[in-house]
Amino acid sequence: TIDSGATIANSGTATGFGVVHQITSASDATLYAVGITNSTSDHAGSIAYTITPTATAHKVIIQFTIPQVKINTDVGGLRMRLYRDIGGAGYAHVTALDGTATSQKQGALFGNYDVSGDGNRSSLAMSGTVIDSPNTTSEVSYKFFFGAGDGSNTIFVNRTKNDADNNFTHRTRTHCTLMEVTV
Repeated sequence: TIDSGATIANSGTATGFGVVHQITSASDATLYAVGITNSTSDHAGSIAYTITPTATAHKVIIQFTIPQVKINTDVGGLRMRLYRDIGGAGYAHVTALDGTATSQKQGALFGNYDVSGDGNRSSLAMSGTVIDSPNTTSEVSYKFFFGAGDGSNTIFVNRTKNDADNNFTHRTRTHCTLMEVTV
């Protein structure tokens, strides 16, 4: 118990709980029409969100919201995966954050099979918090990549398929916050 107005002197390093070392945040209002080439390919659908960890043991908490995603077909297998680039070496799929792939079912951070709506509606909003362990002190960049399990297709991000000039058609912005932490 500490009396009101009292102070405590820190004589060492605090341990045993998480510490936030830095936070970066950005948003992306780009209206993407992502061309998907086949059922196993992924294509970038966001800007890069970047952080440079100060220690290799630190983790990166990724909080994101992608308010509007629509696949071109009214019924289609949409997926989203997180990709990471460490030190400019090129983007690679962070498979540790995906669900378990079996047989023809592919692992993904997010996925759905849209069975309703038309070209003026968004089929999915994606939001979440995940923790990555990049194990580096080099700059780390993250991007959201999209794919379609039903093959060649187009996925629209931050907009509807038709992007019609109507008061019921909305354009959105993707948000992402990165936090370097020890846990």
